[in-house]
Amino acid sequence: MGSKVTITVSPEKRLVENSKKVSREGRMASGRPVKEGLRLPHRSRLEQQLKEGYQFMAAEDRASSERHLAAAWETLKWGSLYRTAEKG
Repeated sequence: MGSKVTITVSPEKRLVENSKKVSREGRMASGRPVKEGLRLPHRSRLEQQLKEGYQFMAAEDRASSERHLAAAWETLKWGSLYRTAEKG
């Protein structure tokens, strides 16, 4: 696990006030909104990558299903022709 690092920043007053307000309303530590704000870009990128990955997998699954469906249809078609030929 990573280690913590202390940094000093000088945000605008309205950002500090907003952070305090959010922490009070959410009943959380005053630094938590700042930490979440720093994590947000990483989380957003991760969510986007997951979304793209799932879409790619869905497209692959669909293509695979269509190939298998075509093969199954051919099998059924030839099987019924074979059974018809056996009867006649």
